[in-house]
Amino acid sequence: MDNKWLSVILIYAYGLIGASALGMMGPLAADIGRTFNVTPSDIGVAIAGQLLPLAFGGLLMGWLSDRIGPRPLLIIGILAMGVASLANSWLGSFELLRITLLVEGIALVALNTAGQGLLMMFTSGKRQVQALTLWSTVMPVGYAVGLLLVSPYAGTESWREAFLCHAVISAVLFLAFPFIPRIRIVSNGKSLSHVVRNKRVVRFGISLSLSALAGVGSSAVGAVYLNQVHGLAMGLAAQSMAVASFCGVVGSILTGVLLTRGWSSTHVASFILSCAILGGITFYWPGGIIPLAIVGAILLQLSVGGFIALVFSLLPGALSNPGQSGSAAGLVGQITGIGATISAPLFFAALETGSWYYFLAITVVAWVFSYAVLPVRSQGMRVVAKT
Repeated sequence: MDNKWLSVILIYAYGLIGASALGMMGPLAADIGRTFNVTPSDIGVAIAGQLLPLAFGGLLMGWLSDRIGPRPLLIIGILAMGVASLANSWLGSFELLRITLLVEGIALVALNTAGQGLLMMFTSGKRQVQALTLWSTVMPVGYAVGLLLVSPYAGTESWREAFLCHAVISAVLFLAFPFIPRIRIVSNGKSLSHVVRNKRVVRFGISLSLSALAGVGSSAVGAVYLNQVHGLAMGLAAQSMAVASFCGVVGSILTGVLLTRGWSSTHVASFILSCAILGGITFYWPGGIIPLAIVGAILLQLSVGGFIALVFSLLPGALSNPGQSGSAAGLVGQITGIGATISAPLFFAALETGSWYYFLAITVVAWVFSYAVLPVRSQGMRVVAKT
């Protein structure tokens, strides 16, 4: 493995530790509620605070990355993430927890924006396609890492130790920063305004935002839902959702294979939509058996991973020149963050009602509209990896 691939993997690891912070919260919701005597709705609002920077910070982080470079922003992001997790491991106030979750959200935006921008800058050709396909799996795999990280501690009095482990991993990655490539491309100052006026880029963001609403919400309440509805132990439920989240990687890889082998974006998007709806029905149907529910969770995460890969692969074709890549990634990320921010309070509110069909309705409506908004269906665009 050459040095460039080692750098790609290290940047990917930075992204994983950022996304894992989101995956940790779902299984710990009951423990946090018991410790601080708060309701599921309160916890949902706190998680929304963790996701809030995704909805508003993408463009700002893109601008900051242009000003100071993606490498320093990546290092600042991992440092902030580690400090916030360390604080979570000892704090004794729910209000302080809400603040640290907000800090984690800001750090996550920094890691996502800088990581993707840096990969675009120092890779090209086939390697760039491979690197960005790998990066498209950051969120589902990061969720899975977070779920695995908390599974030994969920449902116990030592739940804070999960945050300590997260802080230690962040510290190790921070110390590895000398291996991050030193590269910076100066912006011409016009890419941001051009991208904001690009209707196709905006539609890509809206489409991905709707799929994120369904995907993040299902991941956030998944372990709790399996525990309450199917009686699965919380630790085992968290592990099951982690396995399902890892399957998002399979969805990303499958999408990349289908696109490079000539499938049109219409056919790929239709396939993803079918898997998402089938997965929602099998996962949220309370009369089903546990193995079938887990299969449903896997289908949902396959759809999430596949859709992220689809959008990431097609987004460059919507740009008038490659110099707009960073701004486009920031705008799509910011719009996507709106759906992700809404998802936690929406799904936890549905959990409080005890009515499973609310989950299914949200999932189906979000995915159908995501498919309808996708801007490339009529063009039948294809992606070809150039060497």
